[in-house]
Amino acid sequence: MTRIYINQILASGQLIEFSKDQRHYLEKVLRLQVGQNFCVFNQTYGEWQIIYEKPSYRCVAQIRKPCVVAPSWLAFAPLKHDPMTFLIEKATELGVTKLQPILTERTNTQRINLERLQKNAIEAAQQCERMDVPIVHEPLAFGMFLKNLPKGVHWYSAIERCEQSCKIEYPAGFIIGPEGGWSEFEKLALKDCTKNLSLGDNILRAETAAVVCLSMKIASNCKF
Repeated sequence: MTRIYINQILASGQLIEFSKDQRHYLEKVLRLQVGQNFCVFNQTYGEWQIIYEKPSYRCVAQIRKPCVVAPSWLAFAPLKHDPMTFLIEKATELGVTKLQPILTERTNTQRINLERLQKNAIEAAQQCERMDVPIVHEPLAFGMFLKNLPKGVHWYSAIERCEQSCKIEYPAGFIIGPEGGWSEFEKLALKDCTKNLSLGDNILRAETAAVVCLSMKIASNCKF
């Protein structure tokens, strides 16, 4: 069934107001007919069945209750368009709640369209049936990010061909380097305030490294 994320109060009998783009999708792309149902959701109010009554949309019944989601982070150097879209989609599917772009010495692109990235996250959440949508934060310089690491999170940095590794503790935050790899200065800075995480002998693409780190949660049957 079609699912749409909407940041509004959801309750029985509540009339829902969709954006122009959302109405276009429902009425022109899906060609929704009067009396047809679909779902809307958000983390606060859960997931609800909506009925189309033309021109209005009304909440009918709650399908799933809201859930408490523990924080989990992925910090990453911005990538080019397609790899960045892949990273956002997969991070959303794997349960990340906070996405933090960081500007490193070897970051390949300074152009970051936060609106597009947030839209990618919303679309992925709608498809994978999670109840919340990760937040994409404003980019931070590498040094500023490390200086203000969020508390209450176990931080791990993926460093290519790192000899040291460790057991993952949750809630966890992973830091992924740029396509050109970390500089020596950045590696030293990461070792001072995070735990090193080995991803094997091969050099992984940045988006692949992100998926490998986040998949450790699934492999260990842990929740963020």
